[in-house]
Amino acid sequence: MGEGGGRAYLSDANLSDANLRGAYLSGANLSDANLSDAYLSDANLRGTILENINWLAYIGIAPNKSGVAYAYKVTKADGEGICYSGINYANQDSIEVDKVDPDVNTQCSYGINLATFSWCLNSFTDKSYRLFMFKFNIKGAVCPVGSDGKFRVKKCTKVGECDWQGNLVSKEVNHVQENSQAIQ
Repeated sequence: MGEGGGRAYLSDANLSDANLRGAYLSGANLSDANLSDAYLSDANLRGTILENINWLAYIGIAPNKSGVAYAYKVTKADGEGICYSGINYANQDSIEVDKVDPDVNTQCSYGINLATFSWCLNSFTDKSYRLFMFKFNIKGAVCPVGSDGKFRVKKCTKVGECDWQGNLVSKEVNHVQENSQAIQ
């Protein structure tokens, strides 16, 4: 498509597993395109059906009427994060960091990184790892473009620890108060 070239009509295209990093998709008709597992980081989505997409909804994270949603965190056996230590998710009920990277074109960055249950299952098979459920307000969430299930938040509250089937095995006190002001 080079400079001054025409438009790309990708309607019904199967772009599964495509690496579209840095692609200029402005004006592209992506209706009905299969973008599963496509790497869209840094893609210019202006003028496409993906321009203003809610990426949290794309990965299956849906909030309640108060804007609160639920997601998971995988930790090492000691409760520390897998990639970055410094926060013990097992020992704290409410977790907040100073800053979260607001750049939606950056897949992994600073903040509290949470994920969908399916991402956790597909990414970790070490049964010594622990799985926790957290609730958070979507207003404070940053979900990268084309996310595979990961996103980051500034603040979250632990609901409890889960088994690897996704069931809560220990619940924190007072976690199911949908009108809770803990995550405003």
